[in-house]
Amino acid sequence: MIEERPGFPGALRAVGGVGGHVGAPHVMKSKPWPPRFCAACGARLRSFGQAGHARWRCARCGFIVYGNPVLAVVAVMTRGDRILLTRRAHPPFAGTWDLPGGFVEADEEAADAVDRELREELGVGVRRARLLTMVTDRYGRGGFPVATAVYRVTPTPGPITPAADVSEARWFARGAIPYREIAFPSMRRALRAFFR
Repeated sequence: MIEERPGFPGALRAVGGVGGHVGAPHVMKSKPWPPRFCAACGARLRSFGQAGHARWRCARCGFIVYGNPVLAVVAVMTRGDRILLTRRAHPPFAGTWDLPGGFVEADEEAADAVDRELREELGVGVRRARLLTMVTDRYGRGGFPVATAVYRVTPTPGPITPAADVSEARWFARGAIPYREIAFPSMRRALRAFFR
């Protein structure tokens, strides 16, 4: 069942959860950034500058939205000279290619999130993981800011089976990576840096 989120007109959440993710960003309708309404009381926000950055303050209760990024993780997995990409099943950018991964849950370590996301999306876990870099982006055109930890991952043995947010998983040779069909600019940059 879907319902509107209180204080966020037009933002939707799943009631009862999808894979245990009640109100997770991947099941909400993507809205342009910045937010228009206060998360604390629902009143309209007003923009102002602070320390050279845009901020949004609630005129009613004083709550400030800083625009800090949401933490996400992705996995770079290779087999010989090929790399695994997954096709996004849901917005934003449904139908485009991406690295497997997702958002870090509250109170979850980033390395644990990589393992959880790979199990949810591909049915494999993490045997070894090494942090390669951090990249920033927006979650869709005009979306909220995201900081993504990019991990080099050796998966656990077993077949890769697309599920959850993934409609397809495919191994691409280095020279055949479809950069123009990759969802997020930060993922394109991360892949190019990985192969340098």
